[in-house]
Amino acid sequence: MTDDAEVSSSAFADALAIARYHIVFVAMAASVVFGWLISGTRRPWLAVVVGLDWFLINLMNRVTDLDEDLKNGIQGTERVARRKVPLTIFAWALMLGSFAATHVVWPELTVYRVAVQVIGLGYNYDIVPSLKGLTRFKELYFFKNFMSSVLFVLTCFVYGLAMDPSARTMSWEGIVTLVVFFIPFELTYEILYDLRDIEGDRAENVPTYPVVHGVTRARQIIDALLVLSASALVFGLARGTLGVLEGLMLAAPLIQFFVYRPRFQRGLIPADCIMITHLGTVLLLIYLAGTAGWLAAGLPENIYLVARM
Repeated sequence: MTDDAEVSSSAFADALAIARYHIVFVAMAASVVFGWLISGTRRPWLAVVVGLDWFLINLMNRVTDLDEDLKNGIQGTERVARRKVPLTIFAWALMLGSFAATHVVWPELTVYRVAVQVIGLGYNYDIVPSLKGLTRFKELYFFKNFMSSVLFVLTCFVYGLAMDPSARTMSWEGIVTLVVFFIPFELTYEILYDLRDIEGDRAENVPTYPVVHGVTRARQIIDALLVLSASALVFGLARGTLGVLEGLMLAAPLIQFFVYRPRFQRGLIPADCIMITHLGTVLLLIYLAGTAGWLAAGLPENIYLVARM
């Protein structure tokens, strides 16, 4: 490989790392899956908007978290540091321009897209009120992780509902049950990344669960969240608000447990977290393909274990 090719390959790998493309992809896939479960409609173009919003959040976060990312050895950080100002201008221009563009086509999304980006800015700038004055979500215990799950709920659930409320085919109790399943499951990803970044977070006084409670307790929190996530689906199946179609998602927390545990034992590295996130995307795509094949074969749309509530 020539020197020019090596530089090009390095630049491309850095660009993917800076965009946190693995997070963008899993958010896009989740928006399609949950949008379809809730409304029976697949909206790939809405997934593009979801991906754009997560790209913007991630890019702004990379620009503002240089010190922490340098300490944690996150790929692409040096490149971001050299281009901090133009990347910031680009992110703001893309954000405002995309607001204008989507407002023309889907005006009902605008208020939620603005809310998502405001929360994202709350991770990066001191605009969040607290007892100690204005701060960032990243510097607030619990909210550092929880607000990220709120972003996923907004982009993967609320966006689709906002586009066409009349298309909803699932009961509100069923939707809430799916959200209760999704939030603790998504939080396990947050804590896994925090375990990877523990040294940088400790140096920057970021109050993550691993920093505050230690590595062992953080692992116990992950396990408890996986149990809570699975329990929400079991509850929905027992209530009749969810069917076997949604119950198939029980595989996700089970697979997550057996995948992360051996990597936790030897110590998480960046590649582990990226792989686990990609695994989430793959599971979502398999779910979409498998259920589409099931329906194409003329099999029942859903099977309820008890009478529907």
